[in-house]
Amino acid sequence: AAAEIVRVTAAHQGLVFENKGMTLALHYRMAPHLGGLVERAMRGIVTSMGSEFGMQAGKYVYEIRPSGKDKGTAIAEFMEQAPFAGREPMFVGDDLTDEYGFDVVNALGGFSVKVGPGKTCARWQLANAAAVLEWLGEFVERCGGGRPRVKAG
Repeated sequence: AAAEIVRVTAAHQGLVFENKGMTLALHYRMAPHLGGLVERAMRGIVTSMGSEFGMQAGKYVYEIRPSGKDKGTAIAEFMEQAPFAGREPMFVGDDLTDEYGFDVVNALGGFSVKVGPGKTCARWQLANAAAVLEWLGEFVERCGGGRPRVKAG
């Protein structure tokens, strides 16, 4: 599947392939006019892979992932293992694919934060990455730690 996505990427300027290990993503943010082509290509690839894989649409991206697995299931699995077990999860995201993670984090009583505009199930919403850095800095200070040494921009 990865080789086929690489072939599609090479044939069309502005596409970016990302192999995330468990998922394969084809981004078209730099070529939004290719959205339909990307969807058809990824749908064809995932169909050829069988029912154990599915496709997820995101913000200018299509991902192929194992069926029944998403960011929510990944978070739930992490939260059952040390050192995460018994802690409050924090999850920040800016894409449709992050909504599954927000659902799980909310159910666990954690901090779900959507970055950017749009409808969301996240408990909090921040305007941009700079706002996230500011929020995290304030959070760390309230928890008794020093301000993180991260420059915005």
